[in-house]
Amino acid sequence: MEGGPTGPRYLVARAAGQRVAIPLEEAREIVHARQVTRLPGAVPWVAGLFNLRGTVLTVLDVAVRLGGSVSAGPVIVVEVEERSVGLRVDGVDAVVMADGEEQQVAAARSADGGVRGTVMMHDGEALVLDVAALQRTALAEV
Repeated sequence: MEGGPTGPRYLVARAAGQRVAIPLEEAREIVHARQVTRLPGAVPWVAGLFNLRGTVLTVLDVAVRLGGSVSAGPVIVVEVEERSVGLRVDGVDAVVMADGEEQQVAAARSADGGVRGTVMMHDGEALVLDVAALQRTALAEV
């Protein structure tokens, strides 16, 4: 397909009024919004825990991590480094192929390591979440 997208594929979602992209190979499933059990003393962006078919999953609120308000949207279950975590977002849009390669972002825009870059798509730019960094930071905070 000449002239079309040529880059990697991402699951595109919305959080804190921004488009965010998760590398498709890291996304496992999307779970409808559900109540989580809050962890006393956890940082605000660690939404809590929920049981997913017998597995206790830590849920991170991407909107709060990006400076927005608490989300009540769906949870994207991701797996990195053989560990699963849930990313709560405001909504999920689509699987999209990028128009090119990821561009790194300045540390000031990186949400303390939660964003590793940006990527251009046919309908605009999206922040690429650093799922591994989010996961490591959250598990250290819990």
